Amino acid sequence: MKTIKIITALALLTGFTSLSFAGAGPDYWMRMNQAAKDKAAIEAKAKVDGTAKTQAAAEVASCTTCSCCAKKA
Repeated sequence: MKTIKIITALALLTGFTSLSFAGAGPDYWMRMNQAAKDKAAIEAKAKVDGTAKTQAAAEVASCTTCSCCAKKA
């Protein structure tokens, strides 16, 4: 009975130890943080330069008979 408990405890310890190393490494997080910083810098530069791409709003016309809004064709 004591041997079973020792083997079970050893198996659990080994399993928890192997799970503790799972996950992305530091180099992955360093690349992700650097990419986010680069993207923010590009967006800030585009905002300052005025070259940020904005979409034009759709033109809306009101119908004179029922006052509904319909897009101009």
